[in-house]
Amino acid sequence: MTQEIKKEGQGVSTPASSIPVNLPLELVPLYDWWKAQGSRFVITAIVVGVIAGSGLGARFYWKNLNVNANKDFMQAQNAEDFELLIRKYSLTPVAKAARLRLAKTYFDTAKYEDALTAYDTVLSKGAPKGFEEIAYLGRAYTLEALNRTEEAMKAYTDFIAKYSDHFLAPQAKIGVARVLALQGKKDDAKKALENLKAEKTGDTAWEMTIAQVESLVSRYQPRATRSLFDLATDAKSPLSSTAVTTPTNPASTK
Repeated sequence: MTQEIKKEGQGVSTPASSIPVNLPLELVPLYDWWKAQGSRFVITAIVVGVIAGSGLGARFYWKNLNVNANKDFMQAQNAEDFELLIRKYSLTPVAKAARLRLAKTYFDTAKYEDALTAYDTVLSKGAPKGFEEIAYLGRAYTLEALNRTEEAMKAYTDFIAKYSDHFLAPQAKIGVARVLALQGKKDDAKKALENLKAEKTGDTAWEMTIAQVESLVSRYQPRATRSLFDLATDAKSPLSSTAVTTPTNPASTK
């Protein structure tokens, strides 16, 4: 008959033949637990270790990725560089900064349609923290460069309403004056600049900037437009061949 040892305080018996010969009686409960739960405990510990190791590995990966992204960003110089950054590091914060720099690069190289698309992407995907205002103003500048004056005016006035206390708000007000001049409303443009000058009285840098814009507005001549009736009249004159082929007076400053 198999001898059984009853564990103290419990009704469960452990066959004596299954207990190591030299095992002290006080370790019998621990031995029973190990036999019943030990393998499960080991598996759980292994799983937890794997998960923890994966977490550490992921943190190391993202840290290394961000380090490389920042390094490449500092070395980027042209549109192609920034486009590559966006593709390569699309999930990192650097991608947001690269999108903004790409938009500005397009603007600086007179690729205004591309710049507008890039600014729209910056605003839809999220600008870098603290740079949203720059993206909004850059978009307004781009609309102005495209001569989309109504949209540019709305972009500038919306900026002024939303960011009235921002340090770039005066730039937006100058933008309003420029657009008014483009629309042929030179008196309104001068009035807008006079209002800004009153706000910046005593600020030498701003006074000089405003004076320069006032000079440009005063000298600006809107592009001349000619109707078909004008062209038909010119065609009947002895100078018709010259008149018809002479280009219209371009927008210029004298």
